[in-house]
Amino acid sequence: MKLKTILAAAIIFTSIPSFGQSNITETTLEVDGLCGMCKKRIENAAYIQGVKKVNWDLSTHELALTYRNDKVNEQEIITAINNAGHDVKDHIATDEQYATIHGCCTYRDAEMRKAHGLGDALCKPNETHEEHHAHGGKDKH
Repeated sequence: MKLKTILAAAIIFTSIPSFGQSNITETTLEVDGLCGMCKKRIENAAYIQGVKKVNWDLSTHELALTYRNDKVNEQEIITAINNAGHDVKDHIATDEQYATIHGCCTYRDAEMRKAHGLGDALCKPNETHEEHHAHGGKDKH
């Protein structure tokens, strides 16, 4: 009978870590930026309480995230990135937020994008936050 008790306890004990893992979310977001300075700003902005891992890839513009969904949600992370001045697909930073980034990081500017070998921005060049919404662009500020 002791063996069954020990075995049952061992099964329960080994299953406990898997319960904790259910609070972990891994996802990617498309975030616009141009350079290494943008990478640092985007990653720092996304690394809020509850976020465990961030990595923004300059070539793909994908931000890989691992976070505790019992501590933070995706919208809070997106809001933090927008607050740092960067557009997230379907969540465009306001003109005021965008204006806070360094001049060499103006990723909405067509000439800057071309100089960095990039195509179209998530928000069209010179398009305001309001214009983005007027032609069907969406975000959830």
